[in-house]
Amino acid sequence: MNKRTQKTCPENLLRKLDDLENPADFEPTGTDRSIYLDLMEHALDGWRRGQTAGADTEKDGLQVRSRVLSCLGGLIAAGRKRGELGMWEDLMDRTCGDLPKRGDNGYAGPETDFAVKELMLALRAMRPRVPPEKCAGWKNKLGQIEPERHYASVLGRVSGKEALHNINIYNMTGEYLREAEGLTDSADYFARHWPTQLERFDENGMYRDPGSPMLYDLTVRAHIGLLLGSGYGGEFREALDRNIRQGGLMSLFMQSAAGQVPYGGRSSQFNFNEALHAAVCEYEAVRYAKLGNLKAAGAFKRSAKLAVRSILRWVRPEGGGLPRHLKNNYDPLSEYGAEPYGHYAKYIVSLGSFAYMAWLAADDGIEESVCPAEAGGYVLRTSDSFHAVFANAAGRSIQIDLCGSAGYDATGLGRYHRAGRPAELALSAPFAANAAYHLPGKAGSSDACIGPGWMTPDGKLVFLAELRDDGLESEVEFERAEASEVVLRIGYSGPALTQKGIFGIEEKHTLSKRGLEIACRIVTIGCRANGAKPEAYYRVPLLAENGGDYTVCEVVAPKTDEEPERQKAQERECETKRGNDYTLARLADVRLGKNVYRVSANAVPVGQSESANRNGVYTLFTLRAAGEEIALELDMDTFGAQ
Repeated sequence: MNKRTQKTCPENLLRKLDDLENPADFEPTGTDRSIYLDLMEHALDGWRRGQTAGADTEKDGLQVRSRVLSCLGGLIAAGRKRGELGMWEDLMDRTCGDLPKRGDNGYAGPETDFAVKELMLALRAMRPRVPPEKCAGWKNKLGQIEPERHYASVLGRVSGKEALHNINIYNMTGEYLREAEGLTDSADYFARHWPTQLERFDENGMYRDPGSPMLYDLTVRAHIGLLLGSGYGGEFREALDRNIRQGGLMSLFMQSAAGQVPYGGRSSQFNFNEALHAAVCEYEAVRYAKLGNLKAAGAFKRSAKLAVRSILRWVRPEGGGLPRHLKNNYDPLSEYGAEPYGHYAKYIVSLGSFAYMAWLAADDGIEESVCPAEAGGYVLRTSDSFHAVFANAAGRSIQIDLCGSAGYDATGLGRYHRAGRPAELALSAPFAANAAYHLPGKAGSSDACIGPGWMTPDGKLVFLAELRDDGLESEVEFERAEASEVVLRIGYSGPALTQKGIFGIEEKHTLSKRGLEIACRIVTIGCRANGAKPEAYYRVPLLAENGGDYTVCEVVAPKTDEEPERQKAQERECETKRGNDYTLARLADVRLGKNVYRVSANAVPVGQSESANRNGVYTLFTLRAAGEEIALELDMDTFGAQ
């Protein structure tokens, strides 16, 4: 069982917000909610150009068409794309006409679960702009929906209530939007489904989809915000509101210094993730403004804008390429980094659909205030279901996964971001063996992140990143949590380690203007049978390329004939020094444009291998210390680079 040393609750996080003050050099982002309309236009542009380039837009036909309709309808209603009204009407005719048929012969696929909410938003936006008889025809078709007949994610169709997950939230949002138009009464349907869904929220208001992926917590809370913001006031409103209020605060503090939402599990690193974050934050900003808490309202407003700014480099790439649906520069139609369901057409237009939700929720009358992602000074731990730890200080942030999800993530430090630097330069997400997403034509994947390793008694090199929850225990505590410096300690123990020949791992992470300093100790069970002293290893991924940009990597390694003497000197040093008081040597510089990622340590390089994740290809740089303790310093800056 993981031990918790800091209680996460809304009151604590709100107090932290109350302590934040805008710095003297604070400047608003200068963007209003029209930025969401811009994202919607980029998304539609990608969808159209993707068709020309050969994207299969029928893989998820109804889901894609419905999101095109909500996105384009929202743009026309806002005064853009007015020349495409006829195209929108034709597509609305075809899609609404197809909708009721999807329940024929007992067929029900999840596309309908997603589509109804989009079509109702499209209808709501465009009703004043089309002939009444057109609206009446569409409403007639939408009024024929029967949840148990047309939806896939309903009790009675799924294998049991444990199989009722986020897709059911989508269709319930659609059901309330139908109710708001007088097309149904959702009370009985909600009474059968919300009690089961409410059991899925943890104590922090985060939604536990199967496997507890971060994105599917976020999308559920965004859609509940849309539901409540559209006027739902039924018997479940209070419970839903309480959960998304708590979860919204978690989202605020989980955002990285580079503006990104957390990694973790399915559908990570898609650009629509940040659009959903913006929808959540815009809704919460309005909540706190109504309560008179303008500081919290401004922090949420600011967080939404930082998230959107973080994806602009991918969504409107230099050189006029296709807008990216993932955070890499590979050809989007190769679907590099995407799960089998993560088709370009579906997930680029989803960016527009979710940006529309943010636009609907946004109030430009709320002024921005500094938000936690940029102010720093905290350590945050999720519930054990999400097994994540976040720390932020001095414009830098880290995310640690205490139990990586197989096929998606690895155990350990999987993210290190610095504000103003490319998010993938150090690491945005871990690597996974047998990755559940596509890595076409690139290096294979393995369970890896920034983290320790050791040699087992039988001579096998293993890493913490490879271990799962089977007997792995962790304890988290922090020594200091200030804006200028955070000091975080994590201890790993349990049968998962003793079976690999060690008693435990002690790590200390310090974030400050010096960068990220790591001190790690491999705790051995006893003397090795051969009398050899244990050695600590550490692996640091170094970016090679992100699909369009290639790095220049300079490894500063000792000559072969110098290595024994250097190791002997380090061994003598380790015998007399403890803690962080080490002399560190620069071992590698990775240059991406003017940005440099520097790795220093009291260790020597002993191996390199290639691995790939959603963001690109990396060199796994393996270091070895002379004893059971190792110290590293990792930082991103220009370091005089031209």
